[in-house]
Amino acid sequence: MKSYNQLIGLVVAIIVAGMVIANCVFLMSEDDKNKEYNVEANLLVEQYRVTGEISESDVSACQFINGVEVLLTEDAPSLNIQSLYDISARFEGQRYLIRPLYPNEGPGGTSLDGELTGYIKFYYLSGDKRTGSFVLWYNGILILVATCFIIVLLYLKQVVMKPIITLKTLSQALAKGDYTTPIQMSKNRFVGELLWGLDMFRETIDSERQRTRVEGKEKALGALSLSHDIKTPLTAIMMYIQALQRDMHTDEEQKEEMLVRIYERAEEIQSLVAKLQTVSETIPNLLPVEEGEFYLDDMIQRVVEAYRWRMKWSRTEFEIVSHSNCLLKGDGDRAFEAMNNLLENAMKYGDGHYVGIEFAQEAGYQQITVVNSGNTLLPEESAYIFDSFWRGSNARGKPGSGLGLSIVRRSCVEMGGEAFVSCKREGDIIGVTLVFRMG
Repeated sequence: MKSYNQLIGLVVAIIVAGMVIANCVFLMSEDDKNKEYNVEANLLVEQYRVTGEISESDVSACQFINGVEVLLTEDAPSLNIQSLYDISARFEGQRYLIRPLYPNEGPGGTSLDGELTGYIKFYYLSGDKRTGSFVLWYNGILILVATCFIIVLLYLKQVVMKPIITLKTLSQALAKGDYTTPIQMSKNRFVGELLWGLDMFRETIDSERQRTRVEGKEKALGALSLSHDIKTPLTAIMMYIQALQRDMHTDEEQKEEMLVRIYERAEEIQSLVAKLQTVSETIPNLLPVEEGEFYLDDMIQRVVEAYRWRMKWSRTEFEIVSHSNCLLKGDGDRAFEAMNNLLENAMKYGDGHYVGIEFAQEAGYQQITVVNSGNTLLPEESAYIFDSFWRGSNARGKPGSGLGLSIVRRSCVEMGGEAFVSCKREGDIIGVTLVFRMG
């Protein structure tokens, strides 16, 4: 988008420069291009030779000459050409030409005989009187064309470029595993349906991921149940073995029966282990954490873009506390997902009045705390919120798998940080803090 804005600026600069150059060339080409005033000057000289005067009506009849001054040598015996430049200031700033007068001047200003009798100074308009009007029309048309061209570029920016940037951002977000950030819809009929379809695709993927997590929880719980079931036959086998080791049963028939029981229990364990392996193969894996660096403000900006409209629509006060930018170590995408998880929980389990993000620095670590009003978590439950598949008493009737905060903490720990919860009973405020290493 920045390159496109630079392109618009370059086009505007080229158009303005073209207008300036075109005007300069036009005015220079118009300078003295038309010499019709010479014809009118010759006619007025002939008029003066015949009648001895040039009247105002004669000047008014001219198209180019708009002023005349006559100076005879008999009035000023020392008259010369230089003195004519200061004869009058009535036509200051206009162009002029000077013609000498002879007693028997012929057509075209040719001297036939006699001495110089004076001079006539003609003031004239250079070129056609319509030149100024033409220049105005010329510039007006250029400005109109330039304005239309710029409007077309801006229209293409709004209609084509912005949707393309949105599609690019969406594809990158999906590739990085971000399925929670909604797409801002466009009223453009050309791309609106496409963006709507992609947003539905994003929601489908997110729903499928949530469903997979729920299934994973159920399967993991099944695995835990199977592992518990294994304890029963295993305990029995250990008891039989201890009895055989201590010769508690001397009867061979009883020993044979115990061996049969041990074999049956072993088969039972074998069956349970096979089921446990089947269940374990379907438990979803976490996305890997890549070691890297990212700026705090970049992540916060992504969070703001993802949640500001949702907060506005739900009429929730969303506050980002003032902070200083710094370089953090870790995986920026996983950190962003962790923030998403905390904000989703804040909106789901809070009262919807207030959600905020606070910052603190301590001993080379950056702390980011997501707080929300309406805390209903019991104090004794706060120690378990990062346990896998654990859900508090405030989660009854609300969708979820109990894996979110466990994944958040695991990601932070893998990045060399930590996660913890803090409750402020004054005002029922709860906060979950993520800790990242500073670069």
